[in-house]
Amino acid sequence: MDCVMPTRNARNGCLFTSQGKVLIKQSRYRDDPRPLDPRCPCYPCRTFSRAYLRHLFIAGEILFSTLATLHNLTHYLDIMRRLRDAILLGTFPEFLRDIRSRPQ
Repeated sequence: MDCVMPTRNARNGCLFTSQGKVLIKQSRYRDDPRPLDPRCPCYPCRTFSRAYLRHLFIAGEILFSTLATLHNLTHYLDIMRRLRDAILLGTFPEFLRDIRSRPQ
């Protein structure tokens, strides 16, 4: 895992979710009222819509970079927590199959 990937991708509008990548600059998110990732407990997902995050990105607001980075780091920290749990529980092969079957 690349240590700068979550932050660099966030600044460039690529957000990682439990359903796969969201490229927030795409026009389909212009009026999207949904949270970025409904499964994510982070502040941006609990507070802002995809449409608002897209607006911030398109407007070049530095707030977008902060919120997107917070989200991507939360996403990757959650993956690492679940990975450690799977190793301790002896279910790593199942965890790995689940992660690989998800959309990119």
